[in-house]
Amino acid sequence: MSGELVPIRKLRSDIPEEHRASDDARFEWLWMQRLATVGSIYMRTKNIRDRMAAKVVLDATMSANLPSIELLLRRLEGGAVSDQKLVEEESLPI
Repeated sequence: MSGELVPIRKLRSDIPEEHRASDDARFEWLWMQRLATVGSIYMRTKNIRDRMAAKVVLDATMSANLPSIELLLRRLEGGAVSDQKLVEEESLPI
């Protein structure tokens, strides 16, 4: 051991304010984070929209829930799309 102090980094409990402009902005920010950060936000945030976005990302990555993966990727690939429009459209061909 070298005797150096190692800083302890706390995981975030909220999405930064500059990434809360829309749900799509939340999804994009969460998609670029480590899974531990997304889980921490899901467990600790008091903001219901942050929690909802973290849940979608967790479902898509941890549960292999294909509808959640499709929803998330379609939001990340294009502009904002209402959930109702996504439900009404047919699934993308693979």
